[in-house]
Amino acid sequence: MYCPNCGFKNEDTVLSCSKCDTNLSSIPLEGIRKSPYVGFWNRFYAAFIDWIVSNILGLILGNGLGLFGIFIPWLVSDISILLFSILVAFIYHAGFESSKYQATIGKQVIGIKVTDLEGNRISFGRAFFRHFTKVVTSIMLGIGYFAIIFSKKKQGLYDMAAGTVVINGR
Repeated sequence: MYCPNCGFKNEDTVLSCSKCDTNLSSIPLEGIRKSPYVGFWNRFYAAFIDWIVSNILGLILGNGLGLFGIFIPWLVSDISILLFSILVAFIYHAGFESSKYQATIGKQVIGIKVTDLEGNRISFGRAFFRHFTKVVTSIMLGIGYFAIIFSKKKQGLYDMAAGTVVINGR
């Protein structure tokens, strides 16, 4: 049976998770026998929420950056605003996914989180790399996302490269 907390596969006879000591005896069996890995659509919904959040964040920070343009005109060129927006998106994803929540705001709303292959929290560097490879696979016609549908652990190519999985967090 899979632990709903960390995703670790335990023997069906154990009362608590061998990895994180979560009590498995009080959880209904139908909730722990199914795979803990999250599929394409739940991840898509979370990404859509994150897109909305990051656009609002970008608008607020972009307007703030525009105010600095009064004093430093070169700061608000199109290229500097684009680079600033990209940096904010990377910090947003890496910061939240490496935090104690292990999830961006969108993932938290959906109830999923990012872990390493053993169910542990990932570092900021690994989360940054994961987002970087996600951007690269997006540029390549989103081919990295299709792996989610076919892989056993429902990993995108970027998850495989970063050594991460997305699991149910509830």
